Amino acid sequence: MRPPRLAADDGAGGVAQRRRGGRRHPLRGVPAAGFRAPVTRLVVDGYNIIHAWPDLARSMRAESLEDARRRLVTRLAEYRASTGNEVLVVFDARRRSAGSPGREVIEGVEVWYGSSQESADHVIERLMYESSRRGTGLEMVLATDDHLQRDLVRAKGVPTMSSRVLLAEVQRAEGERSGEIRRRGEGLAAGDRLESRLDPEVRRQLEAIRRGETDARVGEGESATGPSGPPQQPGSRRDPPPRERPRTRWRRLR
Repeated sequence: MRPPRLAADDGAGGVAQRRRGGRRHPLRGVPAAGFRAPVTRLVVDGYNIIHAWPDLARSMRAESLEDARRRLVTRLAEYRASTGNEVLVVFDARRRSAGSPGREVIEGVEVWYGSSQESADHVIERLMYESSRRGTGLEMVLATDDHLQRDLVRAKGVPTMSSRVLLAEVQRAEGERSGEIRRRGEGLAAGDRLESRLDPEVRRQLEAIRRGETDARVGEGESATGPSGPPQQPGSRRDPPPRERPRTRWRRLR
């Protein structure tokens, strides 16, 4: 699988990049020799993306906001499993389910909720500000369609992407995961077909070898004397054939 990249659409619409030593590197692409690329963290403005993605917006209207949240987290979990990128999604507290914790991990995705004193936007801005101060802002990408939020975050040196770009990234990751699962299934099916064509005795011997058993035989017809010849009794010894005695020539004495 190729190294995952986050296609931030800042400025010219290129891939999110960082500078070090005057050189440019993709955020999750193949780094140059001697350069260790950081682990990317995707931060998602949860409700903004739900309203922006058509399928999630329909789910919210037809079912519930909680169902739309669950669908978003599930798709982000597929993205995380495919790319290896850390994913954090932030929701407002006013729409949080009763009894749910302020922070939790669902299918490997970090889920944060704001509070009555702090909205999701404020949580995101604080997170980006702290990352910028630590010098790790370029290791993150914020996904939102809130233009004011994107301007504030970009001012802190953090790349951003739109909901459209995020959807394309998630769909690509889902396609890669589906292809990988399909290839694994085809490989298992091919192995089953090959095994079904083997002789039962050969399958038994291969299974014994796989388990590490040392008493597997190449064939039941072989004996201690080799593949041919009658079997011998244990402890018996086959006598060698008699050798012909040399003839003695006598010289006649005069």
